[in-house]
Amino acid sequence: MLKKFRNPITASPLLKKGGVHVKAKSSQRHQVKRNIKKEVLEWSKNQHYF
Repeated sequence: MLKKFRNPITASPLLKKGGVHVKAKSSQRHQVKRNIKKEVLEWSKNQHYF
């Protein structure tokens, strides 16, 4: 039985699913908020009131 000839120029649909793994924008926003809160807390601990 002969194999069906496929167009070698087109990509497999499974290959189109791949790509760079990037965090969601909401996750990035939450990370920024956490970092700001952490920096503010560290800053407030280092402040000496007379």
